[in-house]
Amino acid sequence: MIWAQRLKRVFNIDIETCEHWGGQIKVIASIEVPVGIKKES
Repeated sequence: MIWAQRLKRVFNIDIETCEHWGGQIKVIASIEVPVGIKKES
């Protein structure tokens, strides 16, 4: 099970379907290293 499928299963978040048009979205990149994610204050 890939992480996108886990998001849908656990949180009911579907990142593979466009909310506006309903078409399929292809994930081309993701940031998974915590150092690369900046918290906005």
